[in-house]
Amino acid sequence: MIYKTTLPFLRLSTSSSILEDENGSPVGSMQRYYSNKKQKLMNYLFDNMVNNVHAYDEDNNLLVDIKEINTIKTLVTEKWHVQIGQDQFVCEKKTKIKTNPQFLYKKHNAEIWIKKDFADKAVRFTLNGQIVAEAVPDGLIPPKSNHITFKIFDSRFEVHEIASLYYVFSLKNS
Repeated sequence: MIYKTTLPFLRLSTSSSILEDENGSPVGSMQRYYSNKKQKLMNYLFDNMVNNVHAYDEDNNLLVDIKEINTIKTLVTEKWHVQIGQDQFVCEKKTKIKTNPQFLYKKHNAEIWIKKDFADKAVRFTLNGQIVAEAVPDGLIPPKSNHITFKIFDSRFEVHEIASLYYVFSLKNS
């Protein structure tokens, strides 16, 4: 399955991004949000410290809620609660080298790695060494780099989940 979206030009923007299928029909949307004014102020002062993302279906029903965990422990290792329906999972930043960012997303008993290699613009989602999804920007610099194509190879994953995880990944690594 192939899907496309255009992310906002400004990282701090809370404008909505429409998710479209390969025919150009909207299948949902996603957007960054702040829980309160304090979070928004912290983001402006400390450069992208808090990253929360909502993903909606085409009827504007909330499907995915990714909320950053802000504690003293998570200042070093950043973590997010990922809520899909009634299920709650954890995503954690595992980057050791800035040129090779990595997230570990734990869903049920599976560990999905979200990785971007050096000098490669594609972000790959892997489960047990198999690529389950891929997010590829159209270009290297904005505005083309804000046009993202998602390819989902495994039916266990929805575009809303993959797109919102990619959005958090790109906010933290750009």
